[in-house]
Amino acid sequence: MKLDDIDMSLLRALNTDGRLSASELAARSNVSRGTVYTRLRRLRRAGIIRNFSAHVDHDKLGLAVTAVVLVSAGQFRWREMSQELATLPEVQYAGYLTGGFDIMLIVRTRDTDELRAFVFEKLQGIQGVRATQTLTVVEEVVNRPNIIPGP
Repeated sequence: MKLDDIDMSLLRALNTDGRLSASELAARSNVSRGTVYTRLRRLRRAGIIRNFSAHVDHDKLGLAVTAVVLVSAGQFRWREMSQELATLPEVQYAGYLTGGFDIMLIVRTRDTDELRAFVFEKLQGIQGVRATQTLTVVEEVVNRPNIIPGP
């Protein structure tokens, strides 16, 4: 689907504040409310907008520890491992990599004891996990929920 300037304007506005009304989106994009509804429906049907969600402050929820966990895994279990990783509530992000490790996880836990239990008991208990390396994040500098290409 080819996106035009109106689509991109709507996406940028929603990326800043996902609770904007159709009237506010229309005003910011110089289009009618009807156009906003039509465009948003089209963006959702095309899968460009997948859902709407709240962005939470993990520290205020008690999830004070953020870690990047690199995983070396058996190559023939990637589908099963994907399903197992998706069930772990501590995992915020999981992606397959090229290079020295196979999987990168971003994990959020209450404390280092919970992180240790996650890595040693849950993660290393998954069949096919060969080795892990855990990097603790000391300060988040940039954490964007979405990247919208510029003009």
